[in-house]
Amino acid sequence: MKTANLVSTSTSFEDDVWRAAAALGAVVDGPYAQYPDDQDRYLTIFGALDPRHAHDWRDDLAARPGLDDMPDLSTALAVSVECRWEDLFASWIARLAALLPEPAWVVDGDGVVWPAAGVDPRAVRL
Repeated sequence: MKTANLVSTSTSFEDDVWRAAAALGAVVDGPYAQYPDDQDRYLTIFGALDPRHAHDWRDDLAARPGLDDMPDLSTALAVSVECRWEDLFASWIARLAALLPEPAWVVDGDGVVWPAAGVDPRAVRL
């Protein structure tokens, strides 16, 4: 499965993600949410990630082309997002980010940091 991390420095980030995901029609059950689109393609979010493994996504970060300032993600919390379709991932994460009270970023499979509202489906690596 293709994955990326959605991250934020908000202390209520995971709860905010579950509320926003439910508002977008995802089924939220414990530390995960699943969203099927109208083509029956699925996007799944996993929470309750062990912060001791944050180095898995925090090490060797790179800003996406055109990102002027790299955010300080040293204290960020993360949820893992699985999706096989970059277009679904980018559009749904942008909609989710618009509902979050604080900024969020995507750290893709190559360690590239994207503003969650501006992920390019042609360039993101899940």
